Amino acid sequence: MPQYLVASHHPDGYDGSLEGEAMMRDIEVLNEEMEAAGARIFAGGLSAAGSAKSLRAQPGGKVRITDGPHLETRKRGPIN
Repeated sequence: MPQYLVASHHPDGYDGSLEGEAMMRDIEVLNEEMEAAGARIFAGGLSAAGSAKSLRAQPGGKVRITDGPHLETRKRGPIN
């Protein structure tokens, strides 16, 4: 069976207590359906994106750790 990662991201300062009861019930139903189908393996929260770190494999089995969930890009000239 294929496996997928389902990730929900909320902006910094998000207050989940403001969600309505209907949404909370819908999420619970979805979780129950995924569990019953054997499709849900793990559910857990993450810290805010502002405290995230990115890990990248390097030669020789080393790992480079950088701040943030940001992609590294090369600076290029203006796009015309």
